[in-house]
Amino acid sequence: MSVELITVRLCTPEDLPALHAKEPHPAARIAQRHLERQAAGDYLYAVAFREGAPLGTSVLDCDPDNPLCPELKNLWVYPESRRQGAARALTTFLEEQATGLGFVEVFLRVNPDNEAAIPMYIGLDYTPTGDHEVTPYETIDSSGVTQVEQQLDAVYRKSLLVR
Repeated sequence: MSVELITVRLCTPEDLPALHAKEPHPAARIAQRHLERQAAGDYLYAVAFREGAPLGTSVLDCDPDNPLCPELKNLWVYPESRRQGAARALTTFLEEQATGLGFVEVFLRVNPDNEAAIPMYIGLDYTPTGDHEVTPYETIDSSGVTQVEQQLDAVYRKSLLVR
């Protein structure tokens, strides 16, 4: 029995129905908002697929006004697709995009209490910088109402020169 490979590419409008179906709060239209930011520039919204089904998504924010540019953000693998290589495939794809854009490192922020994400990021060769940043996060309730909360995140970095 062969296992289909994971493919990753930038999101297109045609992907939105499948991505919206996976959103915990469809009224929030999270995928649509990421796609709109991608269309505006300096923002890459990637989607991982296996056999045509989405496994997860992530973003590379290349906004030159962001002091952590480029920044890997919003890495989300759907619960039923975890531990199958989608996070690695997404980060590898976005790191290759960053290299192609001339960047030599990628940053990310993570809650220091996130016991699941930190080992994953370390396994993907991200290392803590010792710096912390206050990060505004949008949370969306079941009715689609957005709240903004702030959190102190640890900053991690990965060199794109060492492979």
